[in-house]
Amino acid sequence: MLKILVVDDNPINLKFLFYALRHDYDIEMAQDGDEALTKTLAKKYDMIILDLWMPKIDGAEITRQIRSLESNMNRATPIIFCTTSNADADKKRCYGFGANDYLVKPVQVNQLKERLSYYLG
Repeated sequence: MLKILVVDDNPINLKFLFYALRHDYDIEMAQDGDEALTKTLAKKYDMIILDLWMPKIDGAEITRQIRSLESNMNRATPIIFCTTSNADADKKRCYGFGANDYLVKPVQVNQLKERLSYYLG
């Protein structure tokens, strides 16, 4: 089963995504940027779903650091943002650091599953 890391500081959002995706994917969760980076160093994920605004390290910076680490490993894990910000500057920053996709909350489960299917096959 494909492994997805879901990173969001809001427990309600984590539960929503866990229950929406658990039948199709192996879901692990992190509640802040430090935890997300620790997990990505310890394990390979097939997909990462990130919130932008989180404590400690925001999602864009997490993306930048993951891409930096992955360049040494010759891989690029797909990263989808699920966030409340619809600002062009935030989208540009996330894409600039290596995000593959950007969805604005509230996210429709079918829309997210379509994106996951696109990136994961």
